[in-house]
Amino acid sequence: MLVYFDCWRPTAIKYEEMTCKKVLDSVGVLGTRLWTRHCFDPYVNCEFNCVYCNSGTQKGEGSRGFSAPIYVRLNAPQLLDRELRGLKRKGVVNLGVATDIYQPAEERYCVTRQILEVLKEHNCPFAIGTKSDLVLRDLDLISEASKKSWCCVSLSITTLDEKLAKLLEPNAPSPKRRLETMRRLSDKGIMTGVWLSPILPYITDNDKNITSVIEAAVENGAKFALGAGLDTRDLVRFKKFLEEHHPSLIPKYERLYKGISKPYTYYANDFYLYDLYKKFIYSCQKHGVKNILPHFHTLRQAWLFYVRNFSQFQDTPVFELTQLLNYMSPSKELLQTVNIRLGDKTVSRGFLKALRYFPH
Repeated sequence: MLVYFDCWRPTAIKYEEMTCKKVLDSVGVLGTRLWTRHCFDPYVNCEFNCVYCNSGTQKGEGSRGFSAPIYVRLNAPQLLDRELRGLKRKGVVNLGVATDIYQPAEERYCVTRQILEVLKEHNCPFAIGTKSDLVLRDLDLISEASKKSWCCVSLSITTLDEKLAKLLEPNAPSPKRRLETMRRLSDKGIMTGVWLSPILPYITDNDKNITSVIEAAVENGAKFALGAGLDTRDLVRFKKFLEEHHPSLIPKYERLYKGISKPYTYYANDFYLYDLYKKFIYSCQKHGVKNILPHFHTLRQAWLFYVRNFSQFQDTPVFELTQLLNYMSPSKELLQTVNIRLGDKTVSRGFLKALRYFPH
């Protein structure tokens, strides 16, 4: 195992090369935020150090804090090639679930690019999630893959407020650069969208912030939008952020998450999420977004939301029914199979569009 230090970063980041035994993980529809069957992250931990994330390099708190290394899965492209050859059932591969696949380590190691080359070689569809404009380096591969099979790129934007974004995502590219990246990808004909995630209670969950992000994303070519509430799986950095910048909100978070000091309490209560996602969908529909993905944590939660809000949205009842179809088994498996095997056919594309299946 080799260890490198990146001395060009404000705080030295340690890189450790490692090998992995497996690449593709099987995941469910609710766990990945997109309708995908597999997921993989080429890096462990993330240099962007977003305060709401549990995958940064800054671990611990105060004098007990320490900087965790970035682990680089060097042999991932070779393993992926082998696994795809033996895969009986092809599915969309989701890249960038836990860490950003275009964090600065990628400039040195290019593991993500190698993975994209393997996916393109196998005509395997994929979905990318990132905050980085480094994705434009691979525009040639992504563009070619989008024509041969299917792919999409999601740019994560929590707010357009540059000052707030710097506090929340200290090492990530600015929202302006992400929107410019979205525009360039969209101009190349690549399906591009926005991840409004996480939406932070009492900080970025207001109408003004949600609307401004959705509006800017649409203006820059976004074809879909995903909205997700805050997951409090790791609260060390986020609690510190609240203490320094929003101490008055701590009691509200305690009530909303039923005690944020409890490690098993990850999500806000359903009533808050239902109101949040209703606001999110209204904003998306107002700005003409057709593919809308509020991120539910359970199938029951999704069903209750659409049943409670039946006839509340545009194109009712088609909107509610087609949204629910995407969560139902075996319909979600059928739709994904049609998309992967027959998605290039005119009839199948019309079928998927009629059912508003995403991705399509």
